[in-house]
Amino acid sequence: MAETYSRTPRPTLVRPGPAPTARPADGDRSAAPQGDVPPADAVDRTPDEGRRGAIPPPPDLTRAATLLHRVEAFTPVRSWTIEEIGAACGLNRYQTKVLRRIRGLAEVRADPDGDLFDLLVPAASAALRGLPDPAVVRYLLYAHTLPDPAPSHVLVADQLRERLGLAGADAFAVTQQFCASGLAAIDIAGELLRADGDPAAKALVVTGEKAFNSVLRYVLQVSVTGEASTAFLVGLDAPGGPDGFPRADGGVPGAGSRVLSYAARTEGEFADGFRMSAEKLRRFGDTYNTHLWAAMSDALSYAGLSLSDIHLVVPHNVNASLWLRLCAEVGLDRRRIFLDNIPRYGHCNCSDPFLNLASMRERGLVRSGELYMLTSVGIGSSYAAMVIEY
Repeated sequence: MAETYSRTPRPTLVRPGPAPTARPADGDRSAAPQGDVPPADAVDRTPDEGRRGAIPPPPDLTRAATLLHRVEAFTPVRSWTIEEIGAACGLNRYQTKVLRRIRGLAEVRADPDGDLFDLLVPAASAALRGLPDPAVVRYLLYAHTLPDPAPSHVLVADQLRERLGLAGADAFAVTQQFCASGLAAIDIAGELLRADGDPAAKALVVTGEKAFNSVLRYVLQVSVTGEASTAFLVGLDAPGGPDGFPRADGGVPGAGSRVLSYAARTEGEFADGFRMSAEKLRRFGDTYNTHLWAAMSDALSYAGLSLSDIHLVVPHNVNASLWLRLCAEVGLDRRRIFLDNIPRYGHCNCSDPFLNLASMRERGLVRSGELYMLTSVGIGSSYAAMVIEY
């Protein structure tokens, strides 16, 4: 599935009225209509038009910061060792040892008997649980890595909307940045909400997909993918927006993790992705951290921060060796990167940074007011980083 479009009927922006009177010819002013002519902005509109862009949103909404609420994660119960995955993918003993001893991978989660919706619905339902009125969810964004996570006749975003009971939400997919699409979805959701006109409106972002063949399971000789899904609500820090969501750490009601900056870079040199030549693949590996660090530096610059301001980096889980090399190159203490989930779950595509954030919350590693940097890299190749205040 390359793209999924919403089937939600959109309201008429302007109510139908009487046919306009023909404009009189030059010099024939007697044909001009008599009486007062209403000003151009006095158009009778339906109450719902503000969120559809017919009426400009108020200035305090257009400047409102994006907030993340209720980050939830789900992983299948069954785990598979790297040796089991290696045997299934036809890897030799040496390749399997590299994954475990150098890349830092140990096992992944996967449910061969469950379908895509068995993976996606639990996290999404948890993110919506306790929501006073599901109608405030105006958008559902399904962020995924694979261009086709399901057969072409299955519109995943539409079906997910139906299963979650979000009939009034616009549903669509975000995939063009591959594994970095999850961070892009947050940025897109924030822009949609700022143009929406309703400070209480929310967007639901869902990530997760299944690796259904060995090419997708064993990634470019550097990682192994597992299955995980995440979901979270996106809102705005706007006056008059009664969120009703306490922070996960029990902080101030109505608060969420504030997005301070988002940066993304695309290097078209590696656009062949999985089909890169051996030479291009080598160069991709050699420049990987250079481009990633550039995106991280951009995010810090946009937020007016330095690396020392960041409490922890919340990474994507491709492997540990790439991160340890980056630490050595830029002087970052390895203890300031959350690498604990790499041996537990492997690389879970778009879900990685949000799965890590949920794990950090469960272990008490996030604190209100601290700054965190989320990162992700999509083959193709897109490099992204986002700074949040928890």
